[in-house]
Amino acid sequence: MVEIPAFEIREGWVRIYVAFANHGERTQEFYAPLEPGESARLRAGDQWLEPTDMSENFREDICPEYPVSVKKCLWVIGSVERGWFEFQLPSQAPPPFEFRFPNLGRAKLTTDRPFAGEIWSEVPKEPFPSGAWRPDPSPLFAHLNIPSLRIGFREIRAGEDALTVTLELRQPKGLIVLGHLPGPGEMGMVDAAGHLAFPREFPQDMKEMVLSKDETRRVLTLVYPRPTAAGPLVFRIGGWPLMRFDPARETVEAAEWDGKSFVLAPTPTPSAERIAAQAIKALMARLTEAMRHKDVEAFREAFAEDAVKDWKLMERIVLGGGWPIADVRWRVEGGNYEADRAKDVSIIMEVQLEGFSPEDVRRYRAEADFEKRGDAWRIVRYEWADVPPWVVLPGRAWTSDHFTLIGPDRLSDATAREVLEELEAARSDLETRLPKEIFRPRYLALYAPDADTFRRLTGKDPQRTLGVAFFRTQPRIEDDEVVGFESGQFMIVLNAEGVRGYRKTDPLFGREAVLRHELVHVILAPWTRPWTPGWLVEGAAMAYADQPFWREIRNEKLESLGPMTYTVSFGHIGDIFGEYTARQYGLASAMAEFVRETWGDEAFLALYRAYAEIPPAEVERHLPVFGIGMLMEGAMESIARDATPDLMRRHLGVSPEEFERRFREWLARK
Repeated sequence: MVEIPAFEIREGWVRIYVAFANHGERTQEFYAPLEPGESARLRAGDQWLEPTDMSENFREDICPEYPVSVKKCLWVIGSVERGWFEFQLPSQAPPPFEFRFPNLGRAKLTTDRPFAGEIWSEVPKEPFPSGAWRPDPSPLFAHLNIPSLRIGFREIRAGEDALTVTLELRQPKGLIVLGHLPGPGEMGMVDAAGHLAFPREFPQDMKEMVLSKDETRRVLTLVYPRPTAAGPLVFRIGGWPLMRFDPARETVEAAEWDGKSFVLAPTPTPSAERIAAQAIKALMARLTEAMRHKDVEAFREAFAEDAVKDWKLMERIVLGGGWPIADVRWRVEGGNYEADRAKDVSIIMEVQLEGFSPEDVRRYRAEADFEKRGDAWRIVRYEWADVPPWVVLPGRAWTSDHFTLIGPDRLSDATAREVLEELEAARSDLETRLPKEIFRPRYLALYAPDADTFRRLTGKDPQRTLGVAFFRTQPRIEDDEVVGFESGQFMIVLNAEGVRGYRKTDPLFGREAVLRHELVHVILAPWTRPWTPGWLVEGAAMAYADQPFWREIRNEKLESLGPMTYTVSFGHIGDIFGEYTARQYGLASAMAEFVRETWGDEAFLALYRAYAEIPPAEVERHLPVFGIGMLMEGAMESIARDATPDLMRRHLGVSPEEFERRFREWLARK
């Protein structure tokens, strides 16, 4: 907004005092050509006048150009640019006058309130102190879209006419960051007087906006004009949260908006591509609000008429299917943006369920195209990659101390409580047999009432699968390095129709055994990796679920055990039995029992955990440069094949060949 606190008229000219200020909410973003030296006009009589003089700060561009051909500036709400314009008045042009600034409206200037006294009385008078500050410790601030990309303040130095800020940018080794470094017009600094400044000197190599794969740290030096008043400084580095430097306490902290100051507002008009990206971001914010309020019509307004083939499905997504959704947020990643369209944009819906920790966020991805139709942006193509499960299993939630069970509305309370009791009993027993530090406070379980629902939820054949455990593994980053991996989004799905064909207490296929088996999987998930051999993963689940699958192996002629020892693609080992059968589960069960009986539970779990402790650098060495699917599966196999001999020697004291020989002898005795 533009504020005009005063104007004065003297001998044929008028001086108008003006403050350009940004106020609003954190999410408010707008565009306006804030170049006061070119845009201010005054209507006196029947003429529009251009300014003949102005304060020195208005003679300069408010924000720098980067590159020269592009004008872009991110203003911080709460910042104020104060100054004045002077106009030469024509004869016979008495007040009132009309002052105009493009996109900010018009102000009528009348003489009913004479000007007298100090105009900017609220501006602090003390000068900013000279000195150098090295915040210790200096916190690292995570990028809003790429949390692993972080920035910290190494030094802030105030000289006679400049403020020099030394930043350190950090990224994990192996991560390639494209297009996320800000330009100088995206690095605003606001002082205690509300004055906004941008760096007048900055690293020229930032124009490439690319950090190499091997570069984990980069030092950036920015030179700002000296602050105009003593007090804290707030920095808005594009892509990062607001950061507040207090010279009195020598601290740098994340700044929360107090309703009056320090909120991002880009201006003047950036590139057409940036405007498109911001408009789509705003559209996602409307989707978020529509879903939070379960407003199907508001949600539908974001889509073109032919963008969605199945609106009943979309309505179920918005309404939540009776699931205990505590919060939801929609955001975008990637995409190719033009002035009036965007293609191949990834849309991620992030959902938090009641009772689960804030970091246990579930993510569902879709691909979309956008177009600007008239004055509004619309989604014109929308395809789900991960359909939210409440679309497939709408119903209601039952809870116990450590579990949330989702089942259909028709599921009886008695059955739901029985399932929860079985899960709680299994968890209680497993706490005495597995390390407590890997247990999660709460797990999610789904009761799929029929074969079709189970197939749609899991993608598994309900004739061969009685339960499935899901979790996702992602890199863990510390001090700019990938230091390990962690698992999240834990979920158990029960094939209720399948287990009804067995006694509830059947040790292999009964409901209690199946629930216990899948629970072991999610409990061990923090130690499970995509390269953990399948016999260990399934063998552990059967061992701690007390499922004696190994007894199902009778008179089998075993070929080489090598494929079984190394493979991660459990259930598709053609050269052991020649076909996909439950006998592979029996073999995995037998191998697990052999290890536990011969070396003990401690050695078995140590071997299991060892695959999770393979150094990230070793994992990276096996990953393909390009490609997914078979290439990635082959990479996981190669990690297991290379690591297994050493891990067996370390934790069992035998080579794979000796392991196989002793296992055959053990199995023959059994």
